Amino acid sequence: MQQSPTHEVRAVFTDETITVYQAYTARIANPALETGTFVDPFKRDRMTWIKQCS
Repeated sequence: MQQSPTHEVRAVFTDETITVYQAYTARIANPALETGTFVDPFKRDRMTWIKQCS
């Protein structure tokens, strides 16, 4: 059975947009699901940004 890579980017795209999916640990995901937004321990200063390449 083939295993998924440890690091991989999952995205859906059209000619105009790219939607990238980010997985979070339960420690971050569960409070976010309960409140409908990111809360502690999520930190915006630790986010990864994907930049447009030409």
